[in-house]
Amino acid sequence: MFKPLLLLLAICFPPLVSIANPFHRHVHVAFADSTDGQFVVKVNANIELLGFVYFLGYEGAQSETPSYPDKDRKRYAYGLSLYQQYKSFAGSQNLAVAIGFAQDIWLDYFINLLIQLEDFPNAKLTEDIDPAYYLRFSPKGDLEEAKKNAAAFIRAMNGLYTEVDFSFYLSKSKTLYANALAQVQAGLPDKRILPAMEGFYQGHFDSYNLIPSLTIPAGMGFGAKYQKANRHHAFHVFGTFAIQQWTDPARLDMGFADKKHLLELSTHEFGHSFANPAVDRLPETLIQETQPLFEPIKEAMSPQGYPVWKTCLYEHFVRAGEVVIARKMGNPEDAKRLRDHYVFNRKFIYLDTLVTVLDQYSASGNGTYQQAVTNAMLRLRGQVTR
Repeated sequence: MFKPLLLLLAICFPPLVSIANPFHRHVHVAFADSTDGQFVVKVNANIELLGFVYFLGYEGAQSETPSYPDKDRKRYAYGLSLYQQYKSFAGSQNLAVAIGFAQDIWLDYFINLLIQLEDFPNAKLTEDIDPAYYLRFSPKGDLEEAKKNAAAFIRAMNGLYTEVDFSFYLSKSKTLYANALAQVQAGLPDKRILPAMEGFYQGHFDSYNLIPSLTIPAGMGFGAKYQKANRHHAFHVFGTFAIQQWTDPARLDMGFADKKHLLELSTHEFGHSFANPAVDRLPETLIQETQPLFEPIKEAMSPQGYPVWKTCLYEHFVRAGEVVIARKMGNPEDAKRLRDHYVFNRKFIYLDTLVTVLDQYSASGNGTYQQAVTNAMLRLRGQVTR
């Protein structure tokens, strides 16, 4: 996963003031989904409101400080423009409630919950949603408290949607979203990638959903998944790849026209849906016995958003999978570029150990991915200095 972010962390709240919007309209905004038989490409209005909350409640105010980096001002220009349009709502009570629940929860956790809900402003927590998707709403892991807090968060998001008339924003921005969808559709990954991933990971999802977002911060990508009615769904939610041009209709470019980046990011984020459960199934003793390996890379991992060893293991296995799958796809140059970037620039120093084991598993056609993950962890355990 790209660097995850504590949503709206350590923010000073303005007074809680309810602001009425005289221009509110009850408008249902539909975007045309597209599918090529493998990938479903669509906009998710709930994700758009989540990103909007991020800019309205946190990044926008930060951008008005003298120390705000120019590179972020350019990279986040679209989201910051929304902040300028809607910052009169920065004192919203609904916004403050949503932010209050977001102090200690990762952005990807919110995404995994929101994609299962009805669209705002009609979202509600239903009994068919696994408690694992909202348990973190209770700091002490109490199910009833988590359910109560998650429901309050959703009500606040429903209220904010209505308060700022978010449906009007979506309606007036349909041309921009159509451009984003068209760019992603034109750059869909090679049709061989999903069979290659399913063969390597020995898993399958009933749908693979690509969710481009104009409000999720640029450069971020998230993998999500859930099961409903015995069907399994995988999602890749991602912000723009490049600087956007949206003010001149003749030069409209919402920043998703990078086919190679979309392929590699999708391989990464969908990879989490396969690899993370395999790591979760490992004996806890293997996680604990290899824990000392985190110390040499802790300083490099924490700023990337991987502050604990298990999260770091998720990332190592997903990135190792990217390298092996790129080789299986007949792209050795891409595999080498990815490997070098991850090892030297991102400091995933145990990647080669994992790639060696996973390569052997993939080439032999014997055993299971789960066994290969276990064998790789045993190799890592052998590297622990006693």
